[in-house]
Amino acid sequence: MKVEEIYAITPDENGWRKLPSGNRVTLGDYVKLGNGVTLGNYMKLGDCVEFGNGVTLGDYVKLGDYVKLGNGVKLGDCVKLGDYVKLGDSVKLGDYVKLGNGVTLGDYVKLGDSVKLGDYVKLGNGVTSLELAEQYRQNYIQSAPEHIFVKWVTKERKSPGWWGATVPVLYKAGSIIEAEGEANDQQCAPGLHVFRMGERPEWHGLCEASHNFIALRVRVKSKDILFAGLPTMDAKLRVRRLEVLD
Repeated sequence: MKVEEIYAITPDENGWRKLPSGNRVTLGDYVKLGNGVTLGNYMKLGDCVEFGNGVTLGDYVKLGDYVKLGNGVKLGDCVKLGDYVKLGDSVKLGDYVKLGNGVTLGDYVKLGDSVKLGDYVKLGNGVTSLELAEQYRQNYIQSAPEHIFVKWVTKERKSPGWWGATVPVLYKAGSIIEAEGEANDQQCAPGLHVFRMGERPEWHGLCEASHNFIALRVRVKSKDILFAGLPTMDAKLRVRRLEVLD
């Protein structure tokens, strides 16, 4: 049902409690909302969703069925949660975060903008995406001083511009390419984007399966890796500097 005013499922001693809500909110069946809940605009909740107290949701949030949010949870704009997702108390998700089905996050977990976790990922209490991203970087740094990745380019050996780049980069054989960027939990940020060996761009929704892009092997020093991955989000990496081998 679409509603302009939302009243709590369970009344307090003064009767039904009106909750702050935005425009065009859509609720499924058997939704249960705690005290002090704030809902954004254009939000959609599935069936049997349950909120704790003090939950705050941004605009364009979409929650699947049987989602359960603990007390003090805060979701940014355009967050999307799959079915049977469970978030502990005081979890904070940035804008455009997407969680698959059956994901469980402990208390005080914090995920930055645009983080995507696949189905059935489980994170313990106090975990942050910044800490996880650094763990992934350290896995590469500690295993070897350099690694071979794949850079997908056009037939003219230029960057395809999948991540919003406005000036294409030419990847000549034997050349060294450098870019500005910093290590953090953002997969799509300033830097050079590469794939793990064997990964293809169409598998990650970047192009059609019938594309004409070509794969170049590139060498990257471990210290130049800026983003190495997050759980179920580790096929595409972001680096500061690479050497084109092919």
